[in-house]
Amino acid sequence: MSPTRPVDPLECLGRGHVRSVWEVMEAMSILMSRRNEGLPLNLPQVTLYLRSGREVLGVLREYGEFRQGRGVLMNTSGGYGSRDEGMDVTFVPDGVIEAITLHDATVLATPAKSMPESSPMHLRRHLPAMADKLSTALGTPVTAEFGPGTDLDAATTVQGLAWLIERTGEVVSALANTPDTGTVLKEQVRKVRLFVGDSFQAKLTDGTLDLTTSRFPAAWPLDRELKMAVADTLP
Repeated sequence: MSPTRPVDPLECLGRGHVRSVWEVMEAMSILMSRRNEGLPLNLPQVTLYLRSGREVLGVLREYGEFRQGRGVLMNTSGGYGSRDEGMDVTFVPDGVIEAITLHDATVLATPAKSMPESSPMHLRRHLPAMADKLSTALGTPVTAEFGPGTDLDAATTVQGLAWLIERTGEVVSALANTPDTGTVLKEQVRKVRLFVGDSFQAKLTDGTLDLTTSRFPAAWPLDRELKMAVADTLP
C-alpha cells in the first residue's frame, strides 16, 4: 500500500477538531495538487481575510514556501459564484492572513464536469471490457466483478466505480509489462473485484485482487497510488 494515503476532503475540512487557517490552506493546496495530477475535482472558492481589512477571493492554487517567503498563491476571480477561476495569480504572505472562508464546500463531494456522468448500465458494459483488457495484458483469463453489497443505484458509488474501472484497466495493464512485478501479476491474479468504501485500499487473496475506492472524488486513487497499492499486495 502506498505510504501516502489519499486525502479524504471531509476528514481534512469537515470532521474532528476545528482546523486552523493554515491547516485548511494546506489541505486545499493538496487537493489542488491532486486535481493537477488528473483527478476530476471541483474545488470551492475561498475568501482570505487579511489583517489590513482587505479580502482576497478566488481558488487556492498552492500553499507553501516561495522565494518571497511562506504564503499562498490564489487564482483570483471576478466574484463568488462566478465559477471562473480567473487568469490573475495573487501571492498572499502567510503573516497577513487572519481567517479563511470556504464557499459551498459541498462541491468537493461531486466530480468535475470534465468526467462524463456514468450510469449502472455504463458500469456493466465497461467492467467486462476492463476484464478483457487485463486478460490480454496478463496473458491469462481474468474475470471482473463488483464486490458483494455494491449499490449501483447510489450516485457516489457509480462515479467512484467508473473512475476505478478506467484507471485499473490502464494501471494494471501497464504493470503487467514491467519486469518482476509483471511476472508476479501474471502468476497471481485471476479475478478483480471492485468496491466503494470509506477509503482506498488494495488486497490480494487466493488469486483475487480486491480494489476499494473512496466515495469522495478527492480520495479516489491517482495512477501512482493505484500502481503502488497493487504492487504492494504482491508476495
